[in-house]
Amino acid sequence: MPKSTKIVPPDTTRVIEGFRDTGYTFEAAIADIIDNSIGPGEASNVAVTLGLDAAGNAVVEVIDDGVGMDLDRLENAMRYGAERQANPNSLSKFGLGLKTASTQFCRRLLVVSRPRGASTSFAAAWDLDTVATTGNWVLEHDEADEAEGVMLDDALAELADLSESVQDGGTLVSWAKIDRLLKTQGGKEARNRSLAMKRTEANLRDHLRMVFQRFINPSDSRARNVNIFLNGEQLPAWDPFMENCGGDLVMTKDFTFEVPGGESHTAKLRAFILPRKDEISDLDVWKEARISLNLQGIYLYREDRLIDGPSWLGTGAAETHINNLRVELTFDALLDGVFGVGIKKSGVHIDGALIEVLMDLLAPIRREADKRSRVGKAKTSAAKTNGNRPTEVTLGRLKGKLAVPTISRSSDGTVVMVNKTGDVPVIGSDGEPSGIVNITVDDEFASMNIVRRESLMDGVLWDMSLSTNNILQVELNAGHEWYQKAYLPIAGNSTMVQAIEFLFYAVAQAELDATNSETREMFEELRVDVSRNLRKLVKDLPSPDSNDDE
Repeated sequence: MPKSTKIVPPDTTRVIEGFRDTGYTFEAAIADIIDNSIGPGEASNVAVTLGLDAAGNAVVEVIDDGVGMDLDRLENAMRYGAERQANPNSLSKFGLGLKTASTQFCRRLLVVSRPRGASTSFAAAWDLDTVATTGNWVLEHDEADEAEGVMLDDALAELADLSESVQDGGTLVSWAKIDRLLKTQGGKEARNRSLAMKRTEANLRDHLRMVFQRFINPSDSRARNVNIFLNGEQLPAWDPFMENCGGDLVMTKDFTFEVPGGESHTAKLRAFILPRKDEISDLDVWKEARISLNLQGIYLYREDRLIDGPSWLGTGAAETHINNLRVELTFDALLDGVFGVGIKKSGVHIDGALIEVLMDLLAPIRREADKRSRVGKAKTSAAKTNGNRPTEVTLGRLKGKLAVPTISRSSDGTVVMVNKTGDVPVIGSDGEPSGIVNITVDDEFASMNIVRRESLMDGVLWDMSLSTNNILQVELNAGHEWYQKAYLPIAGNSTMVQAIEFLFYAVAQAELDATNSETREMFEELRVDVSRNLRKLVKDLPSPDSNDDE
């Protein structure tokens, strides 16, 4: 006798609140929304607006000039688990991205859309507070009211100005009740919301330039060209492989897989070793490449969109001597099962057999990248004498007597900074930096304690980083006005130079000794505020002669 069955509906409120914790980063969330614009939306232009309103509340909007949606299509787009796209190669996958990506950060998601050639706009909204109050999947869903229509019209008008084209229809995604965006690594509210928003914008800019590289590069024929704007600025593509700027293509390989139904599909691999700094005449080109520990590895592309990486995907650990090695691996959506693509289209679970093949394939390439790096390091080490500066000599002699944090490396590759707060993670066993301490790859300065940089992030006067020689370095911004007007004029006075550099070293090391995931943001804000104030204070000081450097 068959067992009895019963339909047990899930708790609506707990389910929709649970979808808020799918693990999206803000950058991945916005990229998922843009996927909808480019894929089913067929947009040619997409603009993202990110900032703070007059009351200090976060503002996030995405507008596109795609085909738009009528009421039925809009309802389907807002359904959790929307119908499958007719095109199996669409950037969209599970029909969850728009909703889960948005509600990871906001409690109200509004979508306003107008089909091309139509005069009527439509709107739909998920309000998590309404769902919680009613206990039902209550979707606001109707013709757009006057305010919603104005929002769409204004956004389309702005997009028309940016793209210099006529916008006949499109879709606006707008977040409200944003409660999870401007947070510290420890999950607390950012103290300086303006600074936190600027960093969020900078991170998003880098992410979109990388993820949609093939779409926003007009000379890349692999993907349909799309213009993406962020706060009014058109984003240029960022090519990790420097194909037209010295990147050396050292391997190409095709992998053929059979998918259900008997069809065969091919994934393509290309490996590049980027030139060293001493091999490039244009320093700006080298800076744009952003050669670093966290940008080496495999870049995994699905339907010409970066979905994972850079990381080594279990094929090996990140190592400082292969920072110039970057690998491109491309597949289409019908191979999702092989590459384990999930809801977020970021973070994959590759078949173990493929990982073993990749490990064997990449082993000689890793050795070659390591060899080229070490050759360059030997050349620069022979040419540099900055380690003999008086400051460096004194610090080398006395550092052991100072109260400064230390670096500890484990056999599995884990790196921690040991300070008075405890063990602070710097690099994980997978080779990925924690982000708490900066990692530098300028090997010619790896043995120095104080390094001068042309510029530093956020325009700060000083910062700290871990060198490839395990030295916690202090970095001075040679482009800062205080450096130019207060430090350079006394550069010929060795005693004064040492005194100033000792002061920066002591302050910076004290910061590091108290830095962890909870305090990092506070120290960053302190450096920004001090640097900004010093810039104002020295404004009227005379500028030094351009030759007054050591």
